[in-house]
Amino acid sequence: MKMKQKMMSLKSLLSVGVLTASLTACGLTQQNEITDTAQNSAANVKIAADTFANPLFRNGADPWMHYFNGNYYLTTTTWTSQLVMRKSPTIAGLADAPAHYVWSGDDPSRAFNFWAFEFHPIERPEGLRWYIIITSGVEESFGGQKNHILESEGSDPMGPYQYKGTPMPDHWNIDGSYFEHNGELYFTWSEWHGPEQVNLVSKMSNPWTLVGERNVITRPEYEWERSGLPVNEGPEIIKHNGRVFLTHSSSFCNTEDYKLAVVELVGDDPVKPESWKKFDEPFFSKANGVYGPGHHGFFTSPDGSEEWLIYHGNSSPTDGCSGTRAARAQPFTWTDEGLPNFGEPLMDKQQLPVPSGEQGPLKAKVEGVRYKVVSRDSDLCLAANSQGETQVTECSNPATNWVVDPANDGFYRFVNYQYGTFLTETGENSVSSSDWISSNYQRWSVDASEHGWLRFANAQTIGHLQAAACSKESGSAVETGGDRFTTCTDWRLEPVDSFAMINANSGKVVSVAQCSQEADANIEQQAYTDSACQKWKTTATDMGYYTFESLNAPGMCLAVNGVSDDDGKVDIADNLVQAACSEADSQWRFEPMQNGTMRMTSRNYGLSMKVEGESIDNGDNIIQQVWKDTIYQHFYFRVAE
Repeated sequence: MKMKQKMMSLKSLLSVGVLTASLTACGLTQQNEITDTAQNSAANVKIAADTFANPLFRNGADPWMHYFNGNYYLTTTTWTSQLVMRKSPTIAGLADAPAHYVWSGDDPSRAFNFWAFEFHPIERPEGLRWYIIITSGVEESFGGQKNHILESEGSDPMGPYQYKGTPMPDHWNIDGSYFEHNGELYFTWSEWHGPEQVNLVSKMSNPWTLVGERNVITRPEYEWERSGLPVNEGPEIIKHNGRVFLTHSSSFCNTEDYKLAVVELVGDDPVKPESWKKFDEPFFSKANGVYGPGHHGFFTSPDGSEEWLIYHGNSSPTDGCSGTRAARAQPFTWTDEGLPNFGEPLMDKQQLPVPSGEQGPLKAKVEGVRYKVVSRDSDLCLAANSQGETQVTECSNPATNWVVDPANDGFYRFVNYQYGTFLTETGENSVSSSDWISSNYQRWSVDASEHGWLRFANAQTIGHLQAAACSKESGSAVETGGDRFTTCTDWRLEPVDSFAMINANSGKVVSVAQCSQEADANIEQQAYTDSACQKWKTTATDMGYYTFESLNAPGMCLAVNGVSDDDGKVDIADNLVQAACSEADSQWRFEPMQNGTMRMTSRNYGLSMKVEGESIDNGDNIIQQVWKDTIYQHFYFRVAE
């Protein structure tokens, strides 16, 4: 898989600055610059080292990566019917990051053998959207492989995603990618022409529709491109100082001679073959015990100062097109002549510095559902200000919106949505909201208390978040420590956004059957279609419980299909339906799990939501069941307005 440098001239919302409140013994001083002492202290509690080594991710063929708004996002070929994405604030953390199943196939004509995912940010009239290109086909063979396009609901690379179509439904085509040139959008891909596999380009009217000519831009014309089979595939665009290059993989992937080649756009029209000039030597080949390096992409470092190559390669010359292909990353430069200089593949386990800016300091508007963090004792909300101070205050304050972001090893980051700063324990039990410095003092465990209340413990000190001296007054500072068994350390997370609930196995969303507005309509999983019956908003009831109201049917909520007897008791029934929000069976608590998912538990029964048939099929029923910690009981909340 491949990666484009910056789609549609988009720049990450990430802004890099100097900490206004920097680390002391646990994290921060009130100086404008990080002191040497603070830097040394921070280094002792970093969540990852200053270096990492390849392979980055085992069984990581066709890797694709972006750094976007505070996280790396990575996809690799799965060979299955599921699209898997991983994210991490550190590049080394991707190796152990939980697999997020963000979409799955359901149409037998295109639901199998998922290859070569790419996800590109493109500005649309409705705002930033991500477009995932999947190569997929039929179960029986690879003969039905085609490019297919998914579109995100909003700006989160994790989705939810809906299927938009295939640009070329009538013939075999793979390895699609986008690029922009002179204000127009283009698609480039690979297909067989007679005995040769070639790369083509065509213009697009939108990210899923081709228009006009479809012309061959590269073919395997040199002997070094014909090892095993005559193959050109995996085309990617990279730009530098006004020049445009198409880089691609050459030779058969089952050989050790898979490698990268380059052509340059020298004419005005990218669709015309004569507009491209091919270089007669490969730009990246086997070396240092890495074989078959190719199927690549590009990404920039967190601070935007470095360009990086992401690719797969084998550690043995005989591994070929197997699950041994591992994702690898390394920086690259440009020659004095203005050509990409990829160098040689770095040997396994060779340490290299992490991408510049990963360790901060930086601000980032991390993607995800926004929450109010509400104190049990006072009903006041956790807030930050522009000086990095934290306090409890009225929940109407816009600085009380937080993204609760999974950050490796079962911990979370609390990111203030207004300022792009991170909740940080700063020494002597004090708490600030400061720039990201990759410190363990900036990660928090999320643990269930009683009812729907939660407790947040600092990953470094295990001190529990609370209002200072358990104050109930607005404007009181926030600190850590204290007795975690008192109500002072209890909080609830109240979603600000409407959202889809996505099953962690299927990537399909909790939906009202047939988008009915009637009471007792069944609840099931369906592929995301941007329908109101797949979107929910919460209302707090009491304690830490909520109702989940359908955007399609005001006053109707997610409920258990219980039936009241004459004595007022409720019989246990497993099925979930849509019912009046006033019904007792419509109340739920939710609990963030260590893998970044949510556990949904009914108030009346204490049972947890689950996909009944444990499948990825549309229409599979949603029920409640005793918690067994299976993937079918895990759900993601993703923004869906």
